[in-house]
Amino acid sequence: MRKFDQAAATADEFAAKFAGFENALSPGKALTALKRAASYQRIPLRIVTLIDLLFSWTKPQDWLPGATPVVWPSNALLAEKLGVGVRQVQNILKQAQQLGLIAFRDSPNGHRGGQRDANGNIRWAYGIVLAPIGVRHRELVQIAEAGAARDRELEILYRRLKACRRKVREMVQSVIDSGLPTADANRELALVHMAAAQLKGSRDPALLRSSVEQMEERERKLSEEVRRALAAADAQEEQEISCMDEGGFAHITTTNQTQPANADTGRGSAMSSSRGSVTLRSGEETQVERDLDVHGVTPSFLAEVAPDICADLLHGDRPWGVVVATAERLTTQHRIPAHAWKEACRVMGVRGAAASVIATIQKFRSGDVRKPGAYLRGMSGKAAKGELYLGRTMHGLKDANRGLAARGMETTTTAVAIGALLRSLDGPVQGTLRRHT
Repeated sequence: MRKFDQAAATADEFAAKFAGFENALSPGKALTALKRAASYQRIPLRIVTLIDLLFSWTKPQDWLPGATPVVWPSNALLAEKLGVGVRQVQNILKQAQQLGLIAFRDSPNGHRGGQRDANGNIRWAYGIVLAPIGVRHRELVQIAEAGAARDRELEILYRRLKACRRKVREMVQSVIDSGLPTADANRELALVHMAAAQLKGSRDPALLRSSVEQMEERERKLSEEVRRALAAADAQEEQEISCMDEGGFAHITTTNQTQPANADTGRGSAMSSSRGSVTLRSGEETQVERDLDVHGVTPSFLAEVAPDICADLLHGDRPWGVVVATAERLTTQHRIPAHAWKEACRVMGVRGAAASVIATIQKFRSGDVRKPGAYLRGMSGKAAKGELYLGRTMHGLKDANRGLAARGMETTTTAVAIGALLRSLDGPVQGTLRRHT
């Protein structure tokens, strides 16, 4: 005897309400609505698979007004079709009844069976009743639509959370690159990572929305703080540049027309930069590049200004392409942001930007510059105003380098800079040393 409980009574009520499908509805649409709503109603996949199999035994006329969709396969046949045991089939059928998806019409002896006429209409049938799914079609459609809407909302909220985490990471990287004295950035980054880990897999839109809004508010406050700090750092670096250019590094020439140190000031071959696809071009000289030409700043001149960081330029007339490659490598090594390098190339030209980077790193190594990225941005700002005289700065750096060497000789020290040592060596010895270094 089948146990009759409240779930069975509810399923029978659904079955009794079935009055046939309307013209616009079909068994396929009813089954589709069940499949779409299954994940939102926590209907197990095995139940959906069973009902899909049961639908295959129905005919279109079973769903018309005045008829009742009933199928009568045995549990043994269902077990064979589903690839499970008979006991598992009994449990799945019981679960489907408790969820209000099927009902049972039992014969006096408990056996399932039925008969159809020549037109396929059911004459009599005892077995599994699928009418509850037809009665609950509108409900299942609404559940599926509400679940899909919630999925879209959750997807948008997760995207906002990821965007917030990415922005906070960018702010922290800016703080690290610029050397800003703030501890809040690291704390905010740890907080947003912790929130993302805690909310991962959450299906609660209210909780997720509240957390995302809090994270976005904290990200906005952090962005404002970092922007103010960067603006203050840029202003300080511009002031340092003005003081240095007008002070100790001013170069005074003894003639009205300065001749280039070397006659060859060729641009070199075209090179692509991995930090901005920068290409050397002929003709489009900027004011900074013209100033370099006037003061005779060539690749070999730069090697004398900074021999330790321009070892590739020490011997022979190297093209400007090698200078650009060296400057690009220096920006990566000293964490100068890519946008600062691109802006320098745009304002000062590729040659001017490369020379500016070499001057910046030389001053950084001597202790005159604390933040190379901010200093380079300050030089770009002065160049945009037409107030950057890079040629004089380069001569000042060269004189300072010579003065440092002279002071080293006065103190009878035996220490020699790597660049000077490479320049003093010849042929095979030099090649061997450079390979080892």
